[in-house]
Amino acid sequence: MLSPPQYMQRYREIIVSSASGAWNPATISVDRYLLNTPARQQGIMNERAKLARKVLKDLSILRAADPAAGISVSVDSGSGAERRTFATFTTNATDQLWALLRYPFVGKGSPEAVSIVLQLAAVDLPGSPAIVSPENFQSYCDTWLGLDCNGLVGNYLRHVLYGVAWDDVNSTNEIGPDSDISIIWNRFSGTEYKHVGDVDPAQLILVVLVDEHGKVKPGGSSGYGHILLSGPGESTSIDGLKNKLGIDQAPAICTIESTHAVHQPEGKDGLFRGWSAYAENSAQAGVFRLLRGVVGPAIPVRMKGMNWSG
Repeated sequence: MLSPPQYMQRYREIIVSSASGAWNPATISVDRYLLNTPARQQGIMNERAKLARKVLKDLSILRAADPAAGISVSVDSGSGAERRTFATFTTNATDQLWALLRYPFVGKGSPEAVSIVLQLAAVDLPGSPAIVSPENFQSYCDTWLGLDCNGLVGNYLRHVLYGVAWDDVNSTNEIGPDSDISIIWNRFSGTEYKHVGDVDPAQLILVVLVDEHGKVKPGGSSGYGHILLSGPGESTSIDGLKNKLGIDQAPAICTIESTHAVHQPEGKDGLFRGWSAYAENSAQAGVFRLLRGVVGPAIPVRMKGMNWSG
């Protein structure tokens, strides 16, 4: 089983192939944070609708020549190349091809979904020109696609930890990238830590932002939230934290996240892996102060751990 850091790396090395062999495989990355502000949202939704119209038109063109034709895609699933042919395509919420196409435009796409967006946008048929060419895949991603914190954590939990197939985006009732953070927290099959001594870095640890009352912030329409995962087995201690955590030395776990905060030395937002030091919040049992390597100050969080078999 891939660890969270290994899964995060897949977003930085997405292989985009052509199901028809029209171009050589290209490698791109989706590691920027996608924040759908009102100013950006309409343009993103317009681009997504443009792609949906193209796929519908392509299917119509293909079926004019072969009534049994479908939409074929080829993805690197992390365990090798896989090919799928979707017999139908609609913009209904339950249509799995449509879910694969729309999720990357709202920060929720898996690596496979991002690949499918690009390969179908690059299909060039008579009467239905390509939206993007392979040499411009990266710029298209940087303009229209991205990943938020639920997108990274939710896809890992759904498709890696709980083993739901990559082409099952939302048909199986399981944690997913569009689950709000409180739902992910409640359904994650781990044990909540109450004290620093409970934290076991060998476990897979889920970390969620909480409010001043110690309640998990769900994110979405309820206001911002945040969620992280640990790299099981990665831990250290960090000195010199008196001013930031109130103690000279604190234990730390290695965490992954997709964040709107700009981190250094890259000077960009998005995917980040680094040490997160933690200390107890003496006023609230089970609430920790977490100092992320990406940015300060410390934030209030809850943490759950589950045994990790790798």
